[in-house]
Amino acid sequence: MKMNILIVEDDPMVAHIHKHYLDELKNFKIIKIINNGLDAFEFIKLNEDKIDLVILDVHMPKLSGLEMLKLLREEGCNVSVIPITAINDNKTISEFLNLGIVDYLVKPFTQERFNQAVLKCELKYKMFESHNELSQKQLDQMLNITTNSELPKGLQEKTLNHIVQSLKQFKNELVDVETISEATNLSKVSLRKYLDYLAENSAIEKRIDYGTVGRPKYKYLIK
Repeated sequence: MKMNILIVEDDPMVAHIHKHYLDELKNFKIIKIINNGLDAFEFIKLNEDKIDLVILDVHMPKLSGLEMLKLLREEGCNVSVIPITAINDNKTISEFLNLGIVDYLVKPFTQERFNQAVLKCELKYKMFESHNELSQKQLDQMLNITTNSELPKGLQEKTLNHIVQSLKQFKNELVDVETISEATNLSKVSLRKYLDYLAENSAIEKRIDYGTVGRPKYKYLIK
């Protein structure tokens, strides 16, 4: 199921870039692009249950992103928000963090960092949808941004993201490493390291399939 995204951005070029990044990820649906804070506030109030994430500019006409988010929280709206701005002073960042944002992107940023932010929000929704209770490991996975320094030695974030995206076609299926290797164009030896890492972090399940003949082998249940 695709996540519904609202883009609030007054610069058409920047809004187009956000849309391009989200279209490449393929698991997100842009429901609207709004170019000022006041219209965005009114739209979100009426459609909160249809919006999974707001990509929010800060400098905008009528209402700034910060003003808009404060009003939404006062109205009891808990929609997930990622502010995107060149503003990086402590006061502004602190105010946003206290309003319960998912992430905070400072311009200029890379497409990879943008992807991290929205995929983090997607992970949160998946966690809440599939679990009544969360373990500490799952909470850590949901709340912390994965960086190269946090990955085990020998694993690359770009490759990990590629595998995660490729696995989405097998959702709720039990698949073997050969099938995943064909889908990702990665060797089985290299792939197993990444699959073990995802299993250890509860993103997928690793199961033993004894089959009917030959040695048992591992298969992976894609959540």
